[in-house]
Amino acid sequence: MRFCAAGLAALAFASSGVTAYGGTFSLFSWLKGKTTTQETKKSEPDLSKAPSALSSVPVPTPPDLDNYIKDKDAAILLGKSLFWDMQVGSDGKTACASCHWHAGADARTKNVVGPGIDKFGPHQTFFERNQVVKADDFPFHKLKNPDEKRSSSNPVVRDTSEIMTSQGVIKKDFVAVEEGNIVDAGNLVPDPVFNIDGVNVRQNEPRHTPTTINAVFFDRLFWDGRANRFFNGVNPFGDMDPNARVLKNERQETKSWEWVKRYWLWFPYWSYELVTKTSGEPSLQKVKVLIDNGALASQAVGPPLSEVEMSWNRRMFPDLGRKMLSLRPLALQDVHHDDSVLASRRASSGRGLQATYPELIRNAFKDEWWNSEQITDEGYTHMEANFAFYWGLAIQMYEATLVSDQAPYDKWKNGDKSALSEEAKKGLGLFLNEGRCINCHGGSEFAGATVSSLRGKSPTNDPIEFMAMQQGKAFYDGGFYNIGVRPTEEDLGVGGRHPQFGPLSYTRRVQEGQKPYKLDQDVSVSRWSRVAVDGAFKTPTLRNIELTGPYMHNGGMRTLKEVVQFYARRADFFEENIENLDPDVHGIDEVRGDDEKINQLIAFMKSLTDERVRFDKAPFDHPQLVIPNGHSGIQDGVALDDDFILPAVGRNGGAEVRAFEKIVN
Repeated sequence: MRFCAAGLAALAFASSGVTAYGGTFSLFSWLKGKTTTQETKKSEPDLSKAPSALSSVPVPTPPDLDNYIKDKDAAILLGKSLFWDMQVGSDGKTACASCHWHAGADARTKNVVGPGIDKFGPHQTFFERNQVVKADDFPFHKLKNPDEKRSSSNPVVRDTSEIMTSQGVIKKDFVAVEEGNIVDAGNLVPDPVFNIDGVNVRQNEPRHTPTTINAVFFDRLFWDGRANRFFNGVNPFGDMDPNARVLKNERQETKSWEWVKRYWLWFPYWSYELVTKTSGEPSLQKVKVLIDNGALASQAVGPPLSEVEMSWNRRMFPDLGRKMLSLRPLALQDVHHDDSVLASRRASSGRGLQATYPELIRNAFKDEWWNSEQITDEGYTHMEANFAFYWGLAIQMYEATLVSDQAPYDKWKNGDKSALSEEAKKGLGLFLNEGRCINCHGGSEFAGATVSSLRGKSPTNDPIEFMAMQQGKAFYDGGFYNIGVRPTEEDLGVGGRHPQFGPLSYTRRVQEGQKPYKLDQDVSVSRWSRVAVDGAFKTPTLRNIELTGPYMHNGGMRTLKEVVQFYARRADFFEENIENLDPDVHGIDEVRGDDEKINQLIAFMKSLTDERVRFDKAPFDHPQLVIPNGHSGIQDGVALDDDFILPAVGRNGGAEVRAFEKIVN
């Protein structure tokens, strides 16, 4: 290397720390600083693929809502009342909210473990009825070293196929409703599973309860997707049920082919056309509805008739309608004077609403859906017969307001660069890159099988995907994955079948010649094609995940650390589930056994918590709720409920919603 005289002089000045402008300068310090800057940039995580804020995603809405709803605010008020009303349950104290009171999920700790869905193969149990869960009970599949996959040197310490879930009602057969009575008449049925010394106790549901918050963004709901995208006004199964009908008060229509005189300019001509005519006085007509973006409504009409969750066995929706139409909304519960939705109709006593359910329905729904005085052949009024229709749409309208789009992550994406800690940013980098978590928990929803990902403006997935799995390429339902939490045969998830309507999976429906209604995808799945949907479940949202434990469809993990360790070491049932297993659950080498990186991922996930959810601030405020938490004892052959009270809160919120891992520690 050669230097000119001027260059040598400049180097001498620089090395001596003196500049021509009278200041000091060190070439070596400058070179060192430049190197440090380059190293810093290199060490910064790549966040270029970070999804936008949730506020950028349109809230899915039924396109034909105006055909049914007269007043949207009135429908939201009706929906919130129904969702939180304990009188809905056959026992007079079980509401939808009884399982969705804690950040939209359930955090009860007593009498919350059950056998789940009927299983094949061995079934090992550790929990007794009415037992209180402890931190040491988790995870349900426990390895000697949780950072390493199962092996001869790292054996399984404990394993159970049981489910940590919500508790419903005691097993009874429905007899009748008595108008004005909050408890349905029913006959006790001996329960071989849910009993203490032969006395029936509250039953446990077959899967862990997901959150209702942000549920509006999903294409289908329930873990297995059985809550259809299309609401048929009757049950969860949408277009799968060809016979679902609701009652509309309208003149009867007849259609016939006739010659009709038409004009082209001023020249007359005759056209043979199908003509629709109405005749006579309005009367009840059975009409078919398929309301798109209606998964919330489809989900909502499931639990009220479930003989495990809310109802005596064989109660029907018109029976529930007859009961609720005779009761004052929320009559047993305090309503906060500053409730963001209900305050305007709050009773002067502070308990319940100064209104009736018939009044709320008339305010919310267009007249033709409730105004007939005709009695059906089964003996129900128009309003009783259509109660499932009102129930589903009104609760959908309410739950569609439960959007948590003000988390620190959203503020960061909207320009507040101080909203995310450095630890959370590093965790986000792992989430997007080395961890591959974004492959399943995608988009601003950090979830799978969402409306935006499957049929939004820029969809990233198809309803039916063809992709490499752990064991070769296969067709599967987009957003539903078998991740090896439990053996496939224990619970088929979206691979299951309804006994009357057939497969739940889009893929299997197409394979069996039952293409879903308006499936905007040109896809063919032959009878010989490989399909990988068994044991697959809908990918839940990670928003507010800090508050919605325990985790997985079986509720078998107490902490977020246990969740990250599971993904880092590899699927627990990798070999057993290989035929249906997701390709991204073979472990994360960069994270496995590294507590610092595990904590970074956890810090990122906690940045998805909206503080309004943490403190039940509007729109997450609510009436009072009396919640059964197992049983306090047996008296005269009856299991007594061990209740606690969730206080009513208004728009400014109340006490902190605690993480499950802090409740059980």
